[in-house]
Amino acid sequence: MGRAVLFTILSFGIWTFYWFYRNRKLLDGEYGDRDDSVLHTCGLLVPVLNFVITYWLWRDLNDLRMRHGLAEFSVAGYLVGTILGLGPVFYGLALGHTNEYWDVRTNGAALDAPVTGGERLIVGIGLAFILLWALILALVIVVVSLSGN
Repeated sequence: MGRAVLFTILSFGIWTFYWFYRNRKLLDGEYGDRDDSVLHTCGLLVPVLNFVITYWLWRDLNDLRMRHGLAEFSVAGYLVGTILGLGPVFYGLALGHTNEYWDVRTNGAALDAPVTGGERLIVGIGLAFILLWALILALVIVVVSLSGN
């Protein structure tokens, strides 16, 4: 969970798309009959559709969890909470459900996954955006202060 929070902050939020893509691909692999991970991840950028796609991910996670004897969670409730602006809270809860699923699915062998090259790249891109934003802000401050004289 700490990694998700840290990488989300350091990547300026981009890491959450990477996380979604990876987990959508893994869950699709569990079903074995589809791979909509690229389309679903791109669809997160479309207003309203993003809620539907998030619902589909949570619905599939919930279904797979129940198939492996784990407790059901309120997918509709998570969606309503997200729509009402509590997305980060329900993202964190879903992340916990996802980790619990993989731990049970692998018979307790799920370990903290090593940081991948893709994650490093995403965090690097996000840090570059943050640096660029800070430089632009500093430039604006300098220009405004110089134009005032």
